[in-house]
Amino acid sequence: MVGIDKYFRMIVVLALAGSLVLNVTLLSKVNNLEEQFGFVAGSQQDITNRIDNQASQVYSALEEFKNEQSWMSRVSMEIDNKGFNKGEASANFKWQVKELQNNSEVEFHYSFGENQEFTSISAEELQNGLFQVNVPFEFKKEPQWQVGLITSDSYHSQEVSEKEAIDGLQDTINFYVTVFYDDMVKSSEIQQESLGDLKSSLYGVIQTDVHVFNSKLDITLINYLMDGESKYVEKATLLKYKGNTLIGEEVLQRVKENSPDSAERFFHLNQVDKYENIRLVMKVEYNNSDTFEKEIY
Repeated sequence: MVGIDKYFRMIVVLALAGSLVLNVTLLSKVNNLEEQFGFVAGSQQDITNRIDNQASQVYSALEEFKNEQSWMSRVSMEIDNKGFNKGEASANFKWQVKELQNNSEVEFHYSFGENQEFTSISAEELQNGLFQVNVPFEFKKEPQWQVGLITSDSYHSQEVSEKEAIDGLQDTINFYVTVFYDDMVKSSEIQQESLGDLKSSLYGVIQTDVHVFNSKLDITLINYLMDGESKYVEKATLLKYKGNTLIGEEVLQRVKENSPDSAERFFHLNQVDKYENIRLVMKVEYNNSDTFEKEIY
């Protein structure tokens, strides 16, 4: 019996040793596979980066070639906002005419938004075919308002209304250049630039989120400042309507920032009752006493 027991133990030990060797071998192969997979993934990423880089270089080369072959350069635009606080600004446009004949006349044509009628003005030549014009305009000063609806399983950003979509299209300037020489007329392609950022540059961005529960609502408001010149929200008030009838107001509590130089201001209001035919409007008052309202629910 003793001999059999030793023999059995020897078999178990050998089996365990074989199993250990097999596991070590398998582990080594798995590690090798992981290294190969990592190498392949890295190679694929490197190839992708190279392709993107080459595509960018080709695009840049094509744009450069296109500009070289064109009779005039692309028109550049810079905004002069000296009258910024009054809702006034001026757009400065510059471009280079490469094939300019003596006694040529150069005109700049522009329109705002979807207006199909262009205004024409004579361009000023700075030097050797380099021209410029200044176009003054007014803009509506208001915050850029974003509204979100948050439930237990989703987040919905408020759809842009038809009026807001139209207003967005109006926040553009369209322009082109025409050169007249004897009986020859050349016109450039129509370019378009956005002016929408000007509207929110003074009052920043307001993000309002409505957190929806079974019978309650929580409201959060964040005012993002665009720069040191931006006005900021001093007070936020929730206007509660039942249909079109105002039935109450609640002032949101402000959360103090850790830094006095923070570019964000936080407000919140919790446990707002839900009721039939509810309609909620957020009213904000800025530090310059200007007020704005936005329906949020």
